[in-house]
Amino acid sequence: MSNIHVLRTEVSRTVSALRGSINDKGVVRTAERVAAVAAAQVLAPLIRTRRQNNRFEFRGERLPYTLARYNNSFLNERAVEVSIAHWFLSKNTGRVLEVGNVLRHYGVTGQTVLDKYEVIPGVLNYDVVDFVPESPFDTVVAISTLEHVGWDETPRQPDNVFRAMDNVKKFGGTDGRVLVTVPIGHNKVLDAGLRAGKVSFPQETWLARTNRRNDWAEVEPEEALSRTYGEPYTGANAIYVGMVLSD
Repeated sequence: MSNIHVLRTEVSRTVSALRGSINDKGVVRTAERVAAVAAAQVLAPLIRTRRQNNRFEFRGERLPYTLARYNNSFLNERAVEVSIAHWFLSKNTGRVLEVGNVLRHYGVTGQTVLDKYEVIPGVLNYDVVDFVPESPFDTVVAISTLEHVGWDETPRQPDNVFRAMDNVKKFGGTDGRVLVTVPIGHNKVLDAGLRAGKVSFPQETWLARTNRRNDWAEVEPEEALSRTYGEPYTGANAIYVGMVLSD
């Protein structure tokens, strides 16, 4: 993906987010955020060089951070989410379904993509709540996508996130592998469901951001669920990772 395309994408993303940010945080805080993102984009090559050997712990493994310019991954939760997805997919053979068109932007190709809103060639535009595949997939991945289901839609239908979670598990059939990541604090109904055990996977991991540099570490569920989205750092300050791992 060319630097020009990345820059255009980031400008478009930033402009579309400005109105909501101004309403939520005010003009001054919004201006500070835009300035910080612009500066980080300029410094991206230096950041990648300095951090290329940094690792974070995930289920007994040490994974590299994803330090891509796209979506400013070196500044937010994508730094660990995309790396976890790479780790997960490296152990896979078979048909792969991705819910939400995320990983293609980070060099992962060959998967079937299901995304209700992104109308581009090669993407199935169906609602994850209603989609029924012709046959189960061997591997299913959803990276920071399901928290938007029913929450960032009009009309808002908050309980749809739980239907989406259940459906994603079904996409893998009885023997499929499933990976789901969601940010803590974006969807209050989902957070409550995580606290109450309404959302659960056989393997669960919680990670929290530890500093401004964007380092992450595994934490207990209570610690992750206490974090606030967007504070003290932009984006998620904690994430939930749920997995179904085949033998």
